Amino acid sequence: MKKLKSLMLMTLFVSTTLFTSCSSDSGSDDTAPENSQGDYWPAAVGNQWVFSQNGTETSMKIVSSQKVNNDTYFKFDKLFVSSSSEVAGSASASIKKVQGDYFIKLDDINVSANGFSGKISGYEFIFFKDYLDVNKTWTGTYTQETTYTGFGTIKTTTKYTGTILEKGITAVVKNVTHKDVIRFKLKLETSLEGQSAGSTEAEYWIAKGVGVIKFNYNDSASELASYKIN
Repeated sequence: MKKLKSLMLMTLFVSTTLFTSCSSDSGSDDTAPENSQGDYWPAAVGNQWVFSQNGTETSMKIVSSQKVNNDTYFKFDKLFVSSSSEVAGSASASIKKVQGDYFIKLDDINVSANGFSGKISGYEFIFFKDYLDVNKTWTGTYTQETTYTGFGTIKTTTKYTGTILEKGITAVVKNVTHKDVIRFKLKLETSLEGQSAGSTEAEYWIAKGVGVIKFNYNDSASELASYKIN
């Protein structure tokens, strides 16, 4: 069990690093969905965004859509890839929009660490609310199970809190001026067997009609280099 806990702590950043999403979202938020104030993340098959970080470009593209009950999920070819010398993991992700709420759904995450392979169950959460005023927040929780071959299973619970920081601003990214931008932050606090296992926080700039144009995480910034909206 101690070995599994050690592996779990090493892989926590895999499941909590955003962007960047199967267990269902068990959380609640302070406001019910309201009418959208615009399309801040256009979702259509073929839409593509290319981000630049430290001179390296990474693209993500919507490759398919799927109807689930009355909702439509749009799947990315790559919304999440993370690696280090100790841990590597990947998962596919989808986005859906319900009025002014934007949900990210991450499928099960396959991970490897120190020669062991395992799986972290997926999750779904509210990534963004476009109708909230500045300083308003939304919250929720989700649970995940991590299982490594030959070991048992450990369950974690993550609480997320989103906060609108600015609205209606203009932002210049890669010499491109974007209007109608909302800046917000998303904080994740994870507990392991009832004890705190750490927290992460990311900050996003999202432009109406474009999508995410910039995000900061762990003192690193990724910026939108180019995009194609159908």
